[in-house]
Amino acid sequence: MMMAHDTRDRGPSLKPESIAELTAALDAYIRDEQSDELRRCLQGIAVEARELGMHAEQLLGVLKDVWYAQPSLREGGDEADQTRLLQRVVSICIREYYAG
Repeated sequence: MMMAHDTRDRGPSLKPESIAELTAALDAYIRDEQSDELRRCLQGIAVEARELGMHAEQLLGVLKDVWYAQPSLREGGDEADQTRLLQRVVSICIREYYAG
């Protein structure tokens, strides 16, 4: 079962270009589970988020908003696999956020 996510105002937001890059990286990851491009993207948005003064949970909220908007998720697939992928993405994002 997909979990509902909070879409309330989260304060500072990432640049539209960063969101577009994240969208593309997540789409590629969902389709191929290749994490190199995704890891580079998450590293970049983590740096941006810290510079903007975003808290980790705010960044994760943005990440989940972009994740759940992915058309490739709506094309079907096993929900358990999708949840597993999201958990991996969140773990990578958290590591990148706190690595800086």
